[in-house]
Amino acid sequence: MSDNWTEEELKAAVEAYVQMRSDEANEVPFIKRHIYAELADRFGRTEKSFEYRMQNISYLYSLMGRKWVPGL
Repeated sequence: MSDNWTEEELKAAVEAYVQMRSDEANEVPFIKRHIYAELADRFGRTEKSFEYRMQNISYLYSLMGRKWVPGL
């Protein structure tokens, strides 16, 4: 797998992040590792690569002054 992320991978990561953020805000339990695993299986990347991607999204949220997913 290339180091370059496709538009589809990035979109799926952002959608998963937004869902986790919504779930967290609404006190709906979720397991981040399961979400990373689902994305990893879908796109052939490691779970860790999706965890890092989610951390990048959290950083962008922080720059915008928005709440991010705890632990990311």
